Amino acid sequence: MNKFVLVITFIIYVIKTFSQNNFIIFTENTEPIQLQYQGKLHPNLPQTDIKLTQIIGNFIKIKILFQNTNIPSIDTILYLYHPSKPVQNQDIIYVIQKDNKTIKYLNTLPSSAIQPIIPEIDTSIQIKTREEKTIQKIIFDNDSNVLCIDFIDTSDFHKALKHIQSTPNQDRKIVLIEHFIVHNCFNQKQALSIVEQVPFEVEKLKVMKTLLPKLTDVFDLSYWKNFLKYPTAQERFEEYYQQYLHSLKNKPGLGDSLLQILSVKIANIDNDISITKELRVILSHYSINMQHLEKIMAHINHDQYKEEVLKCAYFSLINKNDLEKTLNFVQFNETKTRLKTFYEKQNK
Repeated sequence: MNKFVLVITFIIYVIKTFSQNNFIIFTENTEPIQLQYQGKLHPNLPQTDIKLTQIIGNFIKIKILFQNTNIPSIDTILYLYHPSKPVQNQDIIYVIQKDNKTIKYLNTLPSSAIQPIIPEIDTSIQIKTREEKTIQKIIFDNDSNVLCIDFIDTSDFHKALKHIQSTPNQDRKIVLIEHFIVHNCFNQKQALSIVEQVPFEVEKLKVMKTLLPKLTDVFDLSYWKNFLKYPTAQERFEEYYQQYLHSLKNKPGLGDSLLQILSVKIANIDNDISITKELRVILSHYSINMQHLEKIMAHINHDQYKEEVLKCAYFSLINKNDLEKTLNFVQFNETKTRLKTFYEKQNK
């Protein structure tokens, strides 16, 4: 009986002494890897995310092997927690940064489930279907144009967004969002849907700034600051956004050949609303001179849309010494007055 009690006591002691946790590592630039751990290679095929479960102790000794053999392997010891503050049933997350050398600790989160007692791979993070491969391509491999004139296909956008939404780890979600933005272009509605996926205030502000050059239309976005919680963050976004708008005059110039193509295109559009949308995109990515502006404005009939285009064109106009001339493009005095007020406000 005493031996039985001693055995039970010893088992309880072992359980309390040796914490069991999960180790997760992924590559920031999506380079497939394998881990050599305890004499075994995990997984059988290289992948960008790997999870080892039921790790006992406060550190893990691994060798990281890249599928690209030109990248040197990494022998390292990574700590899961401080010995004086053991944790239990947690996911400890590391990332291999873009240089394929630096390994950075990201976070410790409660484990979603306890796996078998031997280290194994969480196969749920492997790409198994053609649909998942398509999503990975959209997020990581799409080649967006240098100038974002066209936005991502709506169907592709929703596929990628759904995948991002279903990612439980917040740090991993941020990485997916960053890559998604780098490799694609968006309209304003799509961009807001991305912003809504960002849980942290600092990261949300960063994502908003990163999105600006990836938008087809960058105008009238001051209201984005309302998606930030704190006044300081709101002020920082507004300041950055105004600086970005005023930098549009430094964009590549709208050459004569491109202007001719644009003129032919909008000449075949029969309403001011569609023409205005088209011009907002062009003015978001090209700088213009007064001669270009005069030719553009000739295609618009109503003052309401002329005023909208002129307010956008203000930021893209290379030389603002002739702003008074733009008032001749509109008909009504009320429109002229509003434009004057707008110009004066921007010049302060």
